[in-house]
Amino acid sequence: MSESSQPREPRPLIPAQVASWLGLVAFLAAAAVVVGYAYFATRPTTNSDAERRAAQKALRAKTETEGQALLAGAARNADGTFRVPVETAMSVIAADPKALASFKPAPAAPVTASAPVATAFVAADADTLKRGAAVYARTCLACHQPTGKGLPPVFPSIAGTPIVVGNPELPIKFILQGLMGPITIEGTTYNSMMPPVVGVSDQDIADVLTYVRQSFGNKANAVTPAQVKAVRDATAGRTAPWTTAELGLK
Repeated sequence: MSESSQPREPRPLIPAQVASWLGLVAFLAAAAVVVGYAYFATRPTTNSDAERRAAQKALRAKTETEGQALLAGAARNADGTFRVPVETAMSVIAADPKALASFKPAPAAPVTASAPVATAFVAADADTLKRGAAVYARTCLACHQPTGKGLPPVFPSIAGTPIVVGNPELPIKFILQGLMGPITIEGTTYNSMMPPVVGVSDQDIADVLTYVRQSFGNKANAVTPAQVKAVRDATAGRTAPWTTAELGLK
């Protein structure tokens, strides 16, 4: 049989070299699609300066609204009077003293701020002062500072302040129920609020007041747990903070 009569093998439609190049191009194209998708799917979202400012303004407005709601809504007592939520009152009122106008503290009999009859000074023992310093560090230091000088014009000084070294009944009440309203100390008028200090025993209050009254240059006699208990019992039904007006403080 002649060669011309033998069947020939079919030639490929695409030469092997061309097919190889086409496969490489297809692979690169697919890889580019995957990389592009991954980039656009994971790239950080950016906002314009105007959008960021609008978002910040909305957040501030929402925070202010929620703070006012806490002060005027959730802070209402069963008898219709208001109290200040300890968690938020200090920051809200310090930022906006006008918020105090929304409070209606329960009426109470006026208490004079006169100091007791002077007696000879007796220094407290070291253990009492050590306990008092520990209570001060965890409940008072943030506002009144390690020096006792406070943070004017929001938190007043307790160094050499007559209210602190005078009748101990007053600071006991401040700790138990809180204090709000304008008061002038060392020429600076403060109109923020001291919230009640929760979770402290009669001994804790006596110790911390003794520490304060005998630190920061103060020189006043110790406060006893019995004095604290007497004030706690006498004011047990009160939930609203004391006001400087009803206590006769200026």
